[in-house]
Amino acid sequence: MSLPLKSVGDYLRMADKEIKSGNLENAMGYINLVFQMEQKSVYAKAYRERIVSLMEAQGLSRIDAEQRAYRATIMETPSAVPPAAAQLPVQPKQSAPVTSAAPKQAPSIQPAVPNTEPKKSTAAPLQSSAAVPSGKFSPIRRSAAASEAYKSMLMEIWKDGSVSPDEQSRIDSMRETFAITPDEHSVIEKDVRLMCYLHSIREEWRKGVTDFSQQRKRFLITDHEQLAIEPRVFQLLQSLQSNGSVLVLDDEAPFLTIIKSILDEGGYYCFTAMTGEEGLLLLETMTPDIVICDINFSKPNMSGFAFYEKFRSIDKFLTTPFIFLSGLDQDVLVRTGKKLGADDYLFKPIDAEMLMATIEGQLKRSRELKRAI
Repeated sequence: MSLPLKSVGDYLRMADKEIKSGNLENAMGYINLVFQMEQKSVYAKAYRERIVSLMEAQGLSRIDAEQRAYRATIMETPSAVPPAAAQLPVQPKQSAPVTSAAPKQAPSIQPAVPNTEPKKSTAAPLQSSAAVPSGKFSPIRRSAAASEAYKSMLMEIWKDGSVSPDEQSRIDSMRETFAITPDEHSVIEKDVRLMCYLHSIREEWRKGVTDFSQQRKRFLITDHEQLAIEPRVFQLLQSLQSNGSVLVLDDEAPFLTIIKSILDEGGYYCFTAMTGEEGLLLLETMTPDIVICDINFSKPNMSGFAFYEKFRSIDKFLTTPFIFLSGLDQDVLVRTGKKLGADDYLFKPIDAEMLMATIEGQLKRSRELKRAI
């Protein structure tokens, strides 16, 4: 089918309309077109998550809903029943007498009846009761991924410090589609504004700007918010004035104190975390030049290997040097770290000269690579 729509915005608006009309698979067809244009589109990811959640609410398992979403295409004429389901016989049991004239064919035809019935029974509900009532919020529980996708969408919109009327309209529509209440939206948007404000300060500082009053206006930062975020601004500026910023993760506070002292003396800005979860929160506003991470953390906290995989899944940290740290000199751990793609490996107790040499070498290599790119 040839569609006249050309832009991502067009497809998203059509998907939103189809969701509100209850045509989930048609909506997902438009979203799949967006993925063809922008594979990492935060908008498309957010819509896909919501559509899958709506499918789950109508009786499909998570796996079945995701498979259906990935296979979805645009129907020429949106209707309450997909073309494949519409072609099925209304009374499947009547198909046996029609084909019973050929006995040899019976075994191959009869199994087709139960195979087609599930397609009919699952397709119809997905097109009948998924509509999101205007002005109301669906009772369907959102997954953490859906909330995160909505937050990512707001980050994309707020990154330049302003929201156009068209963007605000899109926010309102997606907020309704994802069943985000006004109070929930306010909390998420405030967090997003503050994060984007810090990112803006980093960019302006690199341009030589030291007065951030204009950034405060652009991101609507109140006096109360400015007071609360001031320590984070100070940390950010310190890291920008240093030889480089280093994130160190370890669950032993005395060890972190020693490492921080060594790095401070060497002219590096060091910020620390005692768990991988805490480290991921820091990464929302801080951008380290290098990461040093212990492997073993007390349960139920994530391991160093798990943190590494989440760290590398963030696009801007794909090439950031990552060093594993461990008190266990075990070949199996070293091999695992190298297989994951870690840049280096250090053992406790830490030798200060070896630590500084490793950091300097990794940062030099990283900066040369960036210049080459």
